[in-house]
Amino acid sequence: MPVHRAHGHPYPQYGPPQQQFQPPPKKSKLKWIPGAVGVASVLFVLLLFAGCTAVVNGINEGGNHQEKARTMMAMADNLPEEDWELRGRFDPKVEQGCLSIDIECVRLSATWRVPHEVTMKDAVSRLGLDCSDSARTYKGCPRKNSTDGITADLRIYPAEDAPGTWQVTIDLRAR
Repeated sequence: MPVHRAHGHPYPQYGPPQQQFQPPPKKSKLKWIPGAVGVASVLFVLLLFAGCTAVVNGINEGGNHQEKARTMMAMADNLPEEDWELRGRFDPKVEQGCLSIDIECVRLSATWRVPHEVTMKDAVSRLGLDCSDSARTYKGCPRKNSTDGITADLRIYPAEDAPGTWQVTIDLRAR
């Protein structure tokens, strides 16, 4: 049997020359890092957004300004009786992006002239306020069982320019 000269063994080689076995290239163990960084970045942004929303709601005492404005207008609409004469009313103008610890972002003021005496107890109950000594704050009376931070300063006094009539004024505020 003839010896194959190229390989030095007695068997002839048929077909293409055989290549030596090469192990597959090693896969980089660092390929997961860009994906992990991307996922961590998305999670960070979501947590940051949730945290900022919680801070804003905490400062604004829950609820959004439009809801508070609607609630205030409903309170003011519920207070007067048929014989009350509206002297002036300033409905809330919602300031977009208002975020403050020390000022109220939503305000409503209204004044009526009334041809009879109005008791504080009656006005407080129609406004849904808690004006007990324990509930009062330096701002006024808070709404009963409410977490929206709406407070009211309610004043009832005899009208100076018309004897026998009373003046009722409310100032509603919320952050």
